[in-house]
Amino acid sequence: MEADAARDELLAQLNDVRAELTRGLSARHMAPFLELDITAQQLKTVFLVTTGTVTTISQAAEHLGVAVPTASASIDKLVEHGLLTRTEGKPDRRIRHLAPTRKAIRLHERFLGLRTDTDEFAAHLSDDELRGLVLGFQGIRRVLRQLSDGAAAADGADATGA
Repeated sequence: MEADAARDELLAQLNDVRAELTRGLSARHMAPFLELDITAQQLKTVFLVTTGTVTTISQAAEHLGVAVPTASASIDKLVEHGLLTRTEGKPDRRIRHLAPTRKAIRLHERFLGLRTDTDEFAAHLSDDELRGLVLGFQGIRRVLRQLSDGAAAADGADATGA
């Protein structure tokens, strides 16, 4: 009975600390979003382009569930804000290819807290720890690529009925 009460107290303390950490990290990671002068749909578009999920206006429209003219108008604003670039396709010049600018990549990193947290934590690592972290990230990148290629292959097999 006494052990149960002690455990309950530890769980309550854990929940209190977790809630405080969540509030602190949320405030830190929400700041970039609150500073933006773009819509949530435009932010999604930036993230889709930055991650390479979307490379054309029609793909953006499809992923966002909107009409192509709606996506095009939204992307025009993102180009004006310096977040995306749009280039003519080859060989079909009617297709416009989208790419993130450095500003968009920084926004994506800031929103996810990747650059800030990584830079801050890396500053406190030894050279050996930093080399190990780079090696670990390269391994994660390799696995993500393999999983992505495997998912794409599975999607292709599903589409062909194989």
